[in-house]
Amino acid sequence: MHIKRMAATIVVCAGLAVAGQGTATAWSNGVNRVETAAEDSHAQVGLGPGWVLLSYKANGPMIGYLFADGFKFADGSVKRGSDHMDIRDVGRGGAGHVGDISRWPWGYAGGEVDGCAYAYGTTKFAAVRPGFSSDRCANGPQVKGSSHSDGTIDRLRWWHSEKVFCRESTVDQLCSPYGVWSANKGGAMKEATTAAACPGYGNISAAAAYGTAPAKPKHLLATVPAGETIDVRYETKDRQWVMAKWRGHELAGGTRWAFMPRSCVTARP
Repeated sequence: MHIKRMAATIVVCAGLAVAGQGTATAWSNGVNRVETAAEDSHAQVGLGPGWVLLSYKANGPMIGYLFADGFKFADGSVKRGSDHMDIRDVGRGGAGHVGDISRWPWGYAGGEVDGCAYAYGTTKFAAVRPGFSSDRCANGPQVKGSSHSDGTIDRLRWWHSEKVFCRESTVDQLCSPYGVWSANKGGAMKEATTAAACPGYGNISAAAAYGTAPAKPKHLLATVPAGETIDVRYETKDRQWVMAKWRGHELAGGTRWAFMPRSCVTARP
């Protein structure tokens, strides 16, 4: 009996070892990795095969991406090793949130983001281990959400208010007086034109997106030709980058949003 139990235990442990190397497991609180396109090819707003979009709030504008092993960028380079996120908890989204995403995991996002964020759902994550990779972001988002046109307030906390983005609209037309361009903050996204061939990167680091730290542009998602229309969601505080999408086009791997240098973009009147 003892020998049989021991043999069974060895078989189970071997199976777990194989599963941990080759198959994705469900997400959980703790350290999670991004699933590869081969593990999950599902795509919708904010997530796709091998990538997950991150924001400062649930269903918010992009501040960076996490990528999975094997993701192919616009310059032909391939991601080696999957990015990780410390999922400390989830915010449960209500009305107005995108698609069927109802759980918004938050915590420390690694990779080239290296900061606190919400992720677009739990679907693309696979548990790696309990515990956390960093003490950062442990206290959770603290900023109260903003008002909507109907008078309601976001009930989920934010990592930052939108004051972290450029609001100097009298100095730069691409800066929203509210920090972001959106339907309930002064109108729709701001139109602009690429004045030259314009690279679009997936990440510049959370510190640069959230403030004035030097940008670290990584993960080329597209090079937008001159004369193309882009829709700007926000401009960084230092006015060096816009976060925008190339109208009518997908970028690498089905992504849509990217950071583009302000110097290669011209605001439309």
